[in-house]
Amino acid sequence: KIRAMVGGRNYQASQFNRAVKARRQTGSTFKPIVYLAAMLDDDPSRHLTPATRLDDSPFSWPLDGGRSWTPSNYGDHYLGEVTARVALERSLNAAAARVAQSVGLASIVDLANAMGVSGTLPPVPALALGAGEATPLEMATVYAVLANGGTRAEPVAIERVTSRDGEPILGEPPALRAVVPPDRAYVLTHMLEGVLDAGTASSARSAGFRRPAAGKTGTTNDYRDAWFIGFTPDLVTAVWVGFDQRSPLAMSGGTAALPLWTSFMK
Repeated sequence: KIRAMVGGRNYQASQFNRAVKARRQTGSTFKPIVYLAAMLDDDPSRHLTPATRLDDSPFSWPLDGGRSWTPSNYGDHYLGEVTARVALERSLNAAAARVAQSVGLASIVDLANAMGVSGTLPPVPALALGAGEATPLEMATVYAVLANGGTRAEPVAIERVTSRDGEPILGEPPALRAVVPPDRAYVLTHMLEGVLDAGTASSARSAGFRRPAAGKTGTTNDYRDAWFIGFTPDLVTAVWVGFDQRSPLAMSGGTAALPLWTSFMK
């Protein structure tokens, strides 16, 4: 059930509801889907656990026509061999891209669609780092799957409408569908707790938010989109900050979106 929604900063200036209609690149908030796809793969050569060792060093992903794609970490800082937990906590691009290359883009796209992203996602390597587009409500739905132990719940904005006599006019219980095994949802949630406790969202703890929570920051190229999506056992909140004209914010997800999330959740 939708508790609150903000679709813009001034309704008189613009009636466009960005929470449900603005399709924007998701940045690193998409990475949990990449890791989860590998966790769901039972092939021993591709299966991932929090303790799986990943190579966080520069590499190139070959493309058709002799071309290649080279992901780069923030500030060109690489950590070498790290666990999957550390790679997700610190949002290491090279490590995440290697996971995507191993598990395959088709599996990642299928999982994203199953969890709540309704739009067409480009099956290109940069998808692993959030080059695909989604709405804030879609991304909230994706993270709610984790909060719900692997069950997808379609968002409900109106609980019920009744006539003056109490007869029901509108109102159905949320449609529920199991899309991820509960044990895998739990493990990924535990990894995402580390993002707040020791990773890119640790400033939420410094700001006084103490409740158990899990989430992920996201920043797109040229700082055009800033995200933080996180949840407690009771509430999922997705925050996106950006300009309609897609001009740069000059702020990351940790500096633009996370403080808003922290204030609201507190």
